Amino acid sequence: MNIEILVHTLATDSIGARAAARLAQSLVARHQVTVVTVRGAAAPHPALRLPAEVDVLALAPSVAAGDRDDDETSQLVIAGDPEFRRYNRADDGRLRKHLSASGADVVVALSSALGAALAQCRVPHARRIARQPAPVERLPESVRARWTELYGELDAVVPLTRGDAAAPEYQALRAAGVEVRHIAEPMLLAESPDKPTTGVVISAGRLLSHRRVEVALHAFAQTRAAQPDWQLRVVGTGPLRRETRELVTALGLHDHVLLFDREAGEEDFYDADIALVTAERLDSARPVLEALAQATPVVATETPFGAPEVLSEGNGGLLVPVGDVHATARALERYMADERLRSTHRAQALHIAESAGTEQVGDAYEELFRTVKAGVRGRWGWGRRTGGGAPAEGRTLPTADCRVLPDGAWEVTLRGVSGARTVRVKEEGKGRKGVVDFAVESGGTRARIDARALAVLGEGRADVYVVDGRDKERRLRYGRCTLGGARDIGHLSDLDHFHWALPYATEGGYFRLRVWSRPSHAELVTVDYSDTSLWLTGWLHGEWQLGGELMLLLRRRQEPARTLAAGRVRFEGGWFGAELNMDEAMRARLLMRENWDVLLTDRGGEPVRVARIADDQVVRRDVQRFPELVREEPTGLFGPDVDRAVVGLRPYFTADNELSLVVTEHH
Repeated sequence: MNIEILVHTLATDSIGARAAARLAQSLVARHQVTVVTVRGAAAPHPALRLPAEVDVLALAPSVAAGDRDDDETSQLVIAGDPEFRRYNRADDGRLRKHLSASGADVVVALSSALGAALAQCRVPHARRIARQPAPVERLPESVRARWTELYGELDAVVPLTRGDAAAPEYQALRAAGVEVRHIAEPMLLAESPDKPTTGVVISAGRLLSHRRVEVALHAFAQTRAAQPDWQLRVVGTGPLRRETRELVTALGLHDHVLLFDREAGEEDFYDADIALVTAERLDSARPVLEALAQATPVVATETPFGAPEVLSEGNGGLLVPVGDVHATARALERYMADERLRSTHRAQALHIAESAGTEQVGDAYEELFRTVKAGVRGRWGWGRRTGGGAPAEGRTLPTADCRVLPDGAWEVTLRGVSGARTVRVKEEGKGRKGVVDFAVESGGTRARIDARALAVLGEGRADVYVVDGRDKERRLRYGRCTLGGARDIGHLSDLDHFHWALPYATEGGYFRLRVWSRPSHAELVTVDYSDTSLWLTGWLHGEWQLGGELMLLLRRRQEPARTLAAGRVRFEGGWFGAELNMDEAMRARLLMRENWDVLLTDRGGEPVRVARIADDQVVRRDVQRFPELVREEPTGLFGPDVDRAVVGLRPYFTADNELSLVVTEHH
C-alpha cells in the first residue's frame, strides 16, 4: 500500500516528529511510506533517524515550523484546539490541494489538529485515519463536540491508551461507524536486558509545572546519604529550566545532577539504570514505555493514562503516589541498593515493552487497514503516487550505531552500507594525519573498535568513515550510540599517558570522535563549598613527579596575564585534594569580570589543567552549572578609601571540559 503520514514538521527533534519517524519505521518494511510535513524543509532532523526508505514531502519547505505565511486563521483546524495557532489559511489550501491528488491508499494524521483537517478534505480511494496523541478529556470542552462531529467523518481513530479509548466521545464515534482501536506508540527496543551498570537515574520530559521535576530532585536529594555515587540526568526542554537549575543549586546537587536542554533519545534511557517519572498527569504511557523499551525499570507516579496501564507494582517498575517525595525516594533507594532487583526488572521491562515494538505496532496497523476496507468511502487499490521527494535509494546514507562492550571496546553496526571492508578513523584538521583502520566482519555490518588502538591519535577531533573494497571512503552518519555511562571505556590505565575518546554527532549529524590525549591529567571528581573556599578532589593520571610538592595554580585569561599559587595539594593513593580560597582571586582581580583557569603543578613540569573528562559527556558546560560563591570584600583589602563590594566566584567547565573560574564584582 501507499501510506502517507501527516505531521506538522520533521525539521525539529520534537515529540510529534519522533512519532512520525517511528510510525514510518514500523510500516516501511511492508508498504511505501511518505511522511508529509505541513511546515519546514524536507530534510529530517538528524536525531530522528528516519529510515532511508521513507520518502518525505514538504508542503511548505520555505516556511519554518513556527512561522506564519498568512494572517488568516485556519478554517480546517478547530478553534480552541491546543495547536490551532500553528495553522493558517495558507496551510488549509496546501493540505486540500495535496490530499485531493495524493493517490494514497491510507492517510494517517498524527495530531487532533491535522485529524480535524483530514476529516474535511477529500482523499480519493484512501482510508483516512487519525491518531489521537492526547486523551480527549484534555481537549477544551468547547472543542469536544466539534471534534466528535468531525472525527465521525473518518474511517478510524487510534487512541494511544486504553483508558482514553473508553471515553464517551469514542463511544459516539463507534456508534457512527468509525473504527476505534487502541494502538500503542511504536518504540525502538533494546537488543537485550543485559547492559552495564551506570549509576544513572534519568528524568525525561518537558520542564512544565505538571511534570513535577521538583519532586524528582527532592527525592533524589534524599537518597544522597545512603547512595552517594549515583547521578541524576534531567533531559528536556521547557520554560522551567531556570527554576530547575536554581533548585539543583539550592539542594547542593551541582556535582550530581546534569541538565540537558533537548529531547531524550533511546540511548539516554539505555544508559540509565533507573527511569523516574514524577508527572501529576500524562497524556499517554509513552514516557514509561520509552524506558521499558530500553530495559530500564521505572519509578513512576500512579496517574491515569500513564504507568498503571503498562505495568503493575513490582513488575518492571515501582509505582508511587503523585507528589509523594518520601515514597519516591524510598523506591529509588530500593533499586539503587539492589542490583539483583534491577536485573530482574530489566528483563521484565523489555518483555512488557515488546507489545509496543515497531514490528508489533506495524502488525496492529496492518490489521486496522484490513478492517477498514473497501466499500465504506471508496475502494482499495494501488493509487498513483505523486510527490514524495527524492527516491529512497538516492537518499540512503551510511550510518553507524555503536555500543560499549563489557571489555571496553566499541561495537559499531553499519546501516545503509554494502561491501564494507574497513571502518576508518581519521584525524580532522590541517596538518593532522593520524589514521586507524578497523576490519569489518565478514557479514559486512559490524566492526570492533579497540580503544587502545585509538591511543595513537593526538588530542582533537577525528571523523569516521566506511571504506569499501576499492578503498572508496564514505563518511558515516551518527546513529544510535549507547555508552553505558562511559565509566570503563578503553580500560586505559595501562597506558603511560592519559587518553580518552568519545563518539558524538556533529551539527550535520555525522559521526565524530572527540579525543583527549595528554602526558599528564588531573581528573576532577567533586567540587564542594565552604563559606570562603572551594574544595576540589580528583585523581591523577600519567606522568607526575610526586616526590615533590603539588601546588594549585590560578592563571588569568585576560591581560595582563598572571599566575597565582592558590594553595597546596594533598595527594594519597592516586587521589588529590585541594582548597581554593576565594581571597586569592579577590585580591588579584583588576576587572569587574575576569576568568581564571585552574591548574595543578608538581614543580617538575608544565602546569596541567584540572578537567572532568573521563565519562560520557563530550561537552559538560551546557549540562552542568556550579553555584556562585559570594562574599563581601573584607575592610582594607584595597585600602581605607575603597568602597566595599560583593564579589562572586563561580566555577565552570570550558568547551574542552576544563575547569575555570569567573570572578565578578557586584554592586
